[in-house]
Amino acid sequence: MNQVDLAVLGADWLSTRTGAALDVVDTHTAGNPTRIVVGGLVPPDGVREVADVRAWLRSSADWVRRRLVHEPRGGGLTCAVVPVPSTGPDHDLGAVILEPGSYPPMCGHCMIGLAVAVDETGLVPGTVTGNRRELAIRTPAGVVRTAVTRAGGKASVVELTNVDAWFVDGWRQELGGRQVRVDLSWGGDHYAAVDAAELGVALRPESALDIVGLARELARSLADRPPRDPVTGEVLEVYQVLFYERLDTADGPACRVVVVAPPGEIDRSPCGTGTSALLALRLARGEIGAEDVLVTRSIIDSRFEARAGRSRHGDGRLVVTPVVTGSAHVTGFSRVVADPFDVLRDGFAPI
Repeated sequence: MNQVDLAVLGADWLSTRTGAALDVVDTHTAGNPTRIVVGGLVPPDGVREVADVRAWLRSSADWVRRRLVHEPRGGGLTCAVVPVPSTGPDHDLGAVILEPGSYPPMCGHCMIGLAVAVDETGLVPGTVTGNRRELAIRTPAGVVRTAVTRAGGKASVVELTNVDAWFVDGWRQELGGRQVRVDLSWGGDHYAAVDAAELGVALRPESALDIVGLARELARSLADRPPRDPVTGEVLEVYQVLFYERLDTADGPACRVVVVAPPGEIDRSPCGTGTSALLALRLARGEIGAEDVLVTRSIIDSRFEARAGRSRHGDGRLVVTPVVTGSAHVTGFSRVVADPFDVLRDGFAPI
């Protein structure tokens, strides 16, 4: 077969069909994929702020999320980011996050992937000092800050300063036929965390079916009886489940972290917001010190590091600003298209 010019081939195909085409940069962060929209999507006039773009996508353009992250193009793990041009002095750009089941307030692995894509393609300038590019990103949860550092001949390292995190509440309940403690923390999203040792489950790939089953059981119980924030009294939507296994050594604290997101998919990364929530939990319990670096490892053994950039007491609880360090890599440049004759052109939810 002769060499094919994909740009020409794609243009020829699109010329015979109507419908939107979305240009994306694909990345993975510690094993979890993110698709970053770089072309083909223009919000209506007047829809410019992050909250407005998020609301417009939800109400009028949800096909974008479904087309990008649902099957057959995506799957239960695929996330996407719609960058939003900067409109404020405290950030360089905004970001709306798209997941298979929701528009979450924050996603750590997505922001790390976005930072690397920006650094490697020059999507927006940010602030460059030597081999370090800093980028402030407004998410629905608030402004986060990333710093991509490059070293000659080595992969870039991303430092993500997340939104504030804190421990919310804890209780005991039955899960998997055992009485276990469930701890609820916020790290950019709410996470219900359980020590895997109490469940007698190893956080390994061979236990994936058991892990997902337990996570679904816990998620159902939280949906049936949503918890309240004891400080604000707010009823909380909690759909993220986090299991952890202590791996502390003389070198410092460490945990294996497995987050199960709806509909029942295991995060391949250690999860940036989940790591932030676990850092806040362990600090609130006094298990680790304010100066400690918490190493988190995923089910495939990829790694993040987290520390408290700062901490303070407010509203009767310890509030932590997590700094999560990880890496991401570009995996592709593609144009996502839809055949108007395809009844599944906007995808179907992962099973």
